[in-house]
Amino acid sequence: MSGNFKKALEALVTERIAEGEDPSDLFEELNREANQVFDQYNLEYELGLTKKES
Repeated sequence: MSGNFKKALEALVTERIAEGEDPSDLFEELNREANQVFDQYNLEYELGLTKKES
């Protein structure tokens, strides 16, 4: 299941960035959503910029 979730999330993120959304804004939105879902775990995230290999 985690592989499917990862692929679905990556596809969503890639699509929204391709549509012109700022990656930092998208990260902040996903961070807020994850913390609403998993609030009791006190999640912390770090935005790491990496080059995606083709």
